[in-house]
Amino acid sequence: MIGDPALIAQILEVRKHAGMMVPLPIQRAMVVALSDSDHVAEQRQRYNSRKARLLPALQAAGFTIDFSDAGLYLWATRNEDCWESVSWLAQLGILATPGIFYGEKGARHIRIAMTATDQQIEDAASRILNTLQG
Repeated sequence: MIGDPALIAQILEVRKHAGMMVPLPIQRAMVVALSDSDHVAEQRQRYNSRKARLLPALQAAGFTIDFSDAGLYLWATRNEDCWESVSWLAQLGILATPGIFYGEKGARHIRIAMTATDQQIEDAASRILNTLQG
């Protein structure tokens, strides 16, 4: 940093206390959170349940799901430009990330996050299936 030495000294003092040291209550909360692995299993089950609901609807719409066994995303393709898939889902009110954002090899894929609520995932699956029937 460059500037008035007195001002810089104050900024460095604040940084030393606010930015580098984690307050003791936060440290204690972290110990509790990191000592409990039940929440990890609960979150894994939540994401897997959402995937299990959305995946068949996507497959019915012609998507193939690749490399999505772990984590909170579905990596899907209809072997079309990712923007076409994004657009099709957007018309149904469903957001997906174009695979091209993750590199040239993702140009024909989309990434769908399982971070929406259970109800939102249910609604998305229903919208996809209703579109195919109508």
